[in-house]
Amino acid sequence: MIKIKHLGFKAAVAILFGVLLLTYGVYWRAISALHGNIEQLVDITKHLQQGETFHSAIHAMLMEAEVFVASGGPAHQLRFRRDLARAKDSLALLLEYARQPVGGQGHGVQALTQGMAREFNKYRAELEPVFSGDCQDSAQRLRTAAEQFNHIFMAYYLRLHEHHRATRSDLQQNTNNTWRAMATFFAVQLGLAIIAGLLVIFYLDRVVLKVFSFTERMAYRDRLTGLRNRAALDKLVEIEELAGQRERRRYALIMLDIDHFKAFNDTHGHQAGDKLLADFAALLVDNVRGSDRVVRYGGEEFLVHLAETRADEAGVVAEKLRRALEQARFLLPDGSPAPQVTASLGVAAYPADGRGFPEVVKKADQRLYAAKQAGRNRVQGPEEA
Repeated sequence: MIKIKHLGFKAAVAILFGVLLLTYGVYWRAISALHGNIEQLVDITKHLQQGETFHSAIHAMLMEAEVFVASGGPAHQLRFRRDLARAKDSLALLLEYARQPVGGQGHGVQALTQGMAREFNKYRAELEPVFSGDCQDSAQRLRTAAEQFNHIFMAYYLRLHEHHRATRSDLQQNTNNTWRAMATFFAVQLGLAIIAGLLVIFYLDRVVLKVFSFTERMAYRDRLTGLRNRAALDKLVEIEELAGQRERRRYALIMLDIDHFKAFNDTHGHQAGDKLLADFAALLVDNVRGSDRVVRYGGEEFLVHLAETRADEAGVVAEKLRRALEQARFLLPDGSPAPQVTASLGVAAYPADGRGFPEVVKKADQRLYAAKQAGRNRVQGPEEA
């Protein structure tokens, strides 16, 4: 009976997530449609703006030509050239937009725009000779140009404008429909979210178990340095002893202790001592392999476990650590430089220094003590013992 209930729960969760994925797919399609509509509306707006610029420019050309014929003057000719350039630029943009095509309208927009371009060339051909200074039929040319202007306006500009306005109205309607659909799916998603919340509450005990598991993992970490603690070391000993029963995998241990840490603590305070321990631990981690384990053994003592490492290789690593610690410039809590910090290190390896993990740890601790006795800031390994 319990299995059936769990199976029903899993099926309910699968259906719930399936529906959620479906609604997200609909959302994506709706957003894509809205994006396409917005892009088309922007294109149509640009096309309409260029059309207005073109119409304004050719109208200004006609006005300047009429004033020039009536009164002359180079200023009108200059303004005519400026309006002509403006009309040509806007027409070029209109033709470019028409080739895209604007708003997805295809050949209709392209045909209207190309027709406008042909009529503009005729219109321009009628007006430009007026400014030559010796044109005998200026009045006739102005009348013809005015007729052509009206033809451009009625046959092309207005049709293009109405075409775009109808298209824009359709796009706005589509956008509104899409928005309403998205609102409906939002309500569906909100209902599904409520159902999901109820399922989470119903199975909160599973979450609590995960929290307990996380708390247990945190119990293996030293809060000050973030390193593994003695509890983690005990677990490591258990794992190594079990592995040792199956196969003799070599490893090495480095036991190290900060020299004169008590004096440092007494002189600079416990806050400075805690900062030194944390910075010291970070430096150790930065100078060993990712597969190596660094443990806070107790107080100012640390232990480094090097898997698949011989004693001579561990000695090289220990000397590297000693040199890095000696050269490091630690800081006090106020940011000022701390006195030079050194460490003494003892090295031992399995199986050369013991038949099990406790014996190897003991040997590394003895060699650490020997390094202290020999003057500190040194490495004591099997070859020096």
